Amino acid sequence: MAFQELRANKLRTFLSLLGVTIGVFCIVSILTVFDSLQQNIKNNMQSLGSNVLYIGKFPWIPEDEGEYQWWKYKARPICNYAELKKIQENVNSAAYATLCYSDESQNLQFENNAVSGVNVFAVTYDFNKLQPIDINEGRYFSLSEMNSGKSNTVVVGSNVADELFGTTISPIGKLLTIFGKKFQIIGVMKKQGKTMTGFDFDNGMILSYLYVSSIRNIDNNAGNGFIDPMIMVRSRPGIDLKEMKYEIKSVLRSARSLKPIDKDNFSFNQLDAIQNSIDSIFAMFNIGGFMIAFFSLLVGSFGIANIMFVSVKERTSQIGLKKALGAKPKTILAEFLIESVILCLLGGLVGILFVFILSKIASNTIDFPLFMSFFNFMIGVGVSVLVGIIAGIIPAIRASKLNPVEAIRS
Repeated sequence: MAFQELRANKLRTFLSLLGVTIGVFCIVSILTVFDSLQQNIKNNMQSLGSNVLYIGKFPWIPEDEGEYQWWKYKARPICNYAELKKIQENVNSAAYATLCYSDESQNLQFENNAVSGVNVFAVTYDFNKLQPIDINEGRYFSLSEMNSGKSNTVVVGSNVADELFGTTISPIGKLLTIFGKKFQIIGVMKKQGKTMTGFDFDNGMILSYLYVSSIRNIDNNAGNGFIDPMIMVRSRPGIDLKEMKYEIKSVLRSARSLKPIDKDNFSFNQLDAIQNSIDSIFAMFNIGGFMIAFFSLLVGSFGIANIMFVSVKERTSQIGLKKALGAKPKTILAEFLIESVILCLLGGLVGILFVFILSKIASNTIDFPLFMSFFNFMIGVGVSVLVGIIAGIIPAIRASKLNPVEAIRS
C-alpha cells in the first residue's frame, strides 16, 4: 500500500525524495572522502615507517605552546656528517641512519633542454631503507658510489626524466649539468607523488651527500637558512622509539658539548605527531560536514512530514473505514510510519548510489583511491530510516487517533 501511494503521486514523491537524497549524499560523501584520506595517509605513513625519527633544526609542530618560533629554530646548528657517524657508531637501538640535504631551487640541463625548480636530495647510503625509493629503470647507488665522495652518479624522478628526455629516449647513461658539474644518470624512480614528510621524488633527483658536500658548503655549522641537512634514524625491530630517542639525544648533546642545564638545540620529529594533528583537523572537518548534512536532512524531513500530513488528510475517509472494520490504532500508525520510512529509505539509497558512482569515477580520474565502506553505507541507511521515523511519527499518530465516524463523514 505504501508503494502504491508513492507511485500514485510520482512528482510529489520525487520532490520529497530530493531533500533526503541530498542530505544522505552529503553525509555519506563526507564520510567517504575523509575515510579515504585518512586511509591513504595511514598507508603512506606505514610505507615511510612509524619507527623513524627525523632530526633537524626545525620541529614540524611548535615545541612550546603558542607561536611557531622559526627565528629561534633557524639559529640552531645544522646536523652534519660527523654527527651521523657518531649515531651510527654509538646508538645500538638504531637499525639504519642517514643524512639528507634537500634544495628545491636547482636547475638541470641536458644539451638544449632545461628544467627549473628541481628538488635535489643529497643523501648517504641507507636513505632508500628509510624512504620509499622504487626504481623504474636502471639501478640505485652502490655503497662505493655513496661513500667514495667522488662519484657523480645520480638517480632522477619520473617527471624530471619525462621533461628532459620524453617517453621515447632512455635517460640511463645520459649526462646532466647541475651545480656546474656533469652527473651521469644511473636510475629513474617510479612515480609516487609527494610523501607525508614532504619529499617530492617525482620532481627531484638523488645524489651522493659526500660528493655534493665536496663541491658545496652543506656540512658545517654556519647553516644554510631553511635548507639544512636532516638526520633520519630507523629503530631496530622490537625497540621502542622512546628508547632510541634517549640514546640519540645523549649522543647529540655530547657531540654539541651541551651542558646539563642547556636546552636541546635540535628537534625530534616523527609521523605520530603529524597523525595526531591530522586526526584533530579531520575531526573539525567532520563536525562542519555533519552540520551541513544535518540542515540538509532537516529541510528534507520537513518536506517528508508535510507530505505525510497531506497524505493523512487525503485518506481520512479511508482511515475511518479501516477503523470501522476493526483496524487498531497501532495498525494505522504502522501504515503511515512505514510509508514515511520507505520514502526516506528510497531517497537515502539514491544518495548512497550517487556517492558510490562518483567515488568510482573520481578514483579512475584523479588517481586518488576513494572507497565507500560498508559501515558508511549502513550509516546512510540508518540515517534514512531515522529521518523517516522522525518525519512520519506525528502524522502517523494523528491518523491513528482519528474518530472513525468523523473520518468517514469527512
